[in-house]
Amino acid sequence: MNERIYILYHGSFGELVTEHLATSEFADRIVGFYDLKVASVSLDEPERDMPDDIPLPECDLLLVLGILPKAGDLVPIIAAKTCAKAVLWPIEDPNLIPEGRYSIEEELKNMGVHVEFPEPFCALERSDDGLVNSFASAFGKPRFELKVNEKKKIIEVAKVIRDTPCGSASKIAPRLAGLAYNDLKSFEEQVGQMHDNECVAYMGPDRPIMQQAGELLIKALKDALPES
Repeated sequence: MNERIYILYHGSFGELVTEHLATSEFADRIVGFYDLKVASVSLDEPERDMPDDIPLPECDLLLVLGILPKAGDLVPIIAAKTCAKAVLWPIEDPNLIPEGRYSIEEELKNMGVHVEFPEPFCALERSDDGLVNSFASAFGKPRFELKVNEKKKIIEVAKVIRDTPCGSASKIAPRLAGLAYNDLKSFEEQVGQMHDNECVAYMGPDRPIMQQAGELLIKALKDALPES
């Protein structure tokens, strides 16, 4: 399914994912992207605050990445104007959860638009929605295929089967060559540090999203190691 993807983004997370997708095998599916800098929207007439220069190409899947909480009421309007059939709205920072999330979700559902809020984005693995599932076949919960030297317990080559949406998996993969896995604790620590150097997700005691993302990547690599 070659879905047409339109991206609304803002901030470091939005920029990172947008740039990665725009240089990936999904690049030809992207029909447009726009930095939605809107900080607040009128509750009574949200459409009045739509930017004049926003492109509104027809799309199938609308990605919403890192926009400010009070800009969320524009998403159903944009989804309607672009004829989007599904909205994928990952939560990477609790400070950016849209105000009125549940009313926005209800509005989209009433329009017949499927919506998901994966937290973190790299937890996305599969969906009942075909458009989201097509995206998740390439981007989401990381998967690796490893070529190893079992005698020395060293990774020789790491191939990414499913990349993280931000590209952290594909950025880390080349650096795994030569990494020993005989001491799993040390292995996890080294991979965790590599991940944290790439990840821009929120990290706090109340909602350690970066840590969750790191654990997903570490588990993916451990799952790809040969059974000892």
